[in-house]
Amino acid sequence: MDNFCGHSRNHATVTLMTFQDLPSNWPSRPLTSPDLVHDVLDLCVNNADRVNGGLSVLVLRENLTLAQPIFVKGPLPRLDRLETLTSLFRGCSRDGLDGFFVVGIVHELPGLSDDDRALHQDMLNVCAELGFRLVSTHLLTDSATVMLPVARLAA
Repeated sequence: MDNFCGHSRNHATVTLMTFQDLPSNWPSRPLTSPDLVHDVLDLCVNNADRVNGGLSVLVLRENLTLAQPIFVKGPLPRLDRLETLTSLFRGCSRDGLDGFFVVGIVHELPGLSDDDRALHQDMLNVCAELGFRLVSTHLLTDSATVMLPVARLAA
C-alpha cells in the first residue's frame, strides 16, 4: 500500500511537474523546501530520463545549495546495488569526507514500488555508513514528483 498520497506532515508531498516558477535566486537557496526541490528535480530530469528511468542525484554543498546534478541512467541491479551506491556517493563527495545529497528515483509509471522502497532504504543505510547526509528522497514519474516520507534507520 502506498503511503505518500496525503499532504500532512506525516505523509509525503505530491507536486505536479513544473520548473517555470523557480525563484530567480534558486541557486543560492538551500534545497530543504519540498516545493523547491521538486522544481529543481523537474528542471534536471527530462522526459526521456523519466521514460528510461534511473537516479537523479543532486550533490549539495555544506549549505545545502546545489553543487552539481548527476543522472544515473537505468535501474540499479539489485545484486550490486550497495556497492554501486557506495561508489556513487563516495565519488560525489568532497574527498570522501562529507556528502550531502537529494536523490530522485525516476521512472515513467506512477506509484512507489517495493523495489523503490528497498532502494530508498539502501541509500539511507549507505549514507549513514559513510557518514553522509541524504537530505531527502523523491519519486519522479511522468506525471508528478513525490517526496518520500523520512524513514528511520534500523537500530
